[in-house]
Amino acid sequence: MITSGRPGEPATESPARRDSRRRTALARRTRTRVALLAAARAVFAEQGWADTRMEDVARAAGVSPATAYNHFTGKHALIGAAYALAWQEGLDETPADVGAGPALPGARTRALAVHLHRISRVARRHRALTAAFACAVQEYTARVRRPPSPGDPDDPRLSTPVSERIASLLDAGQRSGELGRQRDPADLAEQLTFLLFLRCFTHPEEDPDDTAAMLLGIALGALPAEPDA
Repeated sequence: MITSGRPGEPATESPARRDSRRRTALARRTRTRVALLAAARAVFAEQGWADTRMEDVARAAGVSPATAYNHFTGKHALIGAAYALAWQEGLDETPADVGAGPALPGARTRALAVHLHRISRVARRHRALTAAFACAVQEYTARVRRPPSPGDPDDPRLSTPVSERIASLLDAGQRSGELGRQRDPADLAEQLTFLLFLRCFTHPEEDPDDTAAMLLGIALGALPAEPDA
């Protein structure tokens, strides 16, 4: 409801009316963002990283390029958000106890094995999008030449920090004594993540459980169990 003020003063909008307008604008913005993310997942997967422009995604989402840039600062931020959504959906749909594998040194190492099997399946499920995301990460890392910065909204590495969970599990294995301390877990986790993504390029038909087994073998070889005292 719009009420009139004193003569000569502009009409004022009631609090209820302002709240309704804000909620409508927020709902519209949310719908646009959802449409952009859905379009980004499809377009990046179909066209790849290099051949996709913001304009392509905007067109597929049915909005203007200016609207797309109003939601995302550029391609890196857009694919980061789109891949994060696909990644989390994949984890939610993948059993939490998949792929424990053969006898391993202990519970923490088994947890690492299970996680590697889960993320290998997710990466394969979204192989084309994974490949595009990996290209974006490589390009952005080469551009900024530094680790991820929490204050950088463009950095796609922040949207889907795949290596962080691997590093945490490696660190837990080291602290428990199931794995040795010959390597920094964060550094090894980055290498395992890179290899996981690389296999989507070089071995597109590889069984995800075989990929996971290879990654686990590298981790166990680089961080062999601590010798008994």
